[in-house]
Amino acid sequence: MERKQSPISATFSENYLFLKKFVARYFSSQHDIEDVVQEAYLRAFVAESKREIEAPKAYLFRIAKNVALSRLSSKSQQITDYLEEVSATAVLDTAPPADSEVVAIELLGLYCEAIATLSEKCREVFLMRKVYGLPHREIARRMSLSLSSVEKYLRQGILACDAYIREHENPRASKEANDAQL
Repeated sequence: MERKQSPISATFSENYLFLKKFVARYFSSQHDIEDVVQEAYLRAFVAESKREIEAPKAYLFRIAKNVALSRLSSKSQQITDYLEEVSATAVLDTAPPADSEVVAIELLGLYCEAIATLSEKCREVFLMRKVYGLPHREIARRMSLSLSSVEKYLRQGILACDAYIREHENPRASKEANDAQL
């Protein structure tokens, strides 16, 4: 006796490779792609057990996109947290750092704070470019944005971070930087 697949399970089976390609717009790691695809299927399967899904394919792909964006946002937050942690532990070093190292550590902390103030999309674009080194076209593809939007978000991120750092920079660090230029 053959058991009939649920609409979500059938859609998942039919579109598995296409779903992986779709998620690959957001991630380059096979592991991340597989995780997102599996999580999307599980969420859709659980939702289907509670109510009927009218458009299973669209529903499955929407969930995959939401999971991918959520993971990207989480990764960018982890990077920000890591950078803040690194800057905090660097300050706790027992050897007295040179003045230029202190300034660099302070600037790193300010930079992390500045990144945290960016809007979600702007922060994602900024981190994909500056941390992961992805080209503008790849960022546009992964985030379903136009190339000009990626450039706009990147420009906004750079300008906002620069303004934040100038506004919050320690007067001593700015004096030392000016002294070094003379």
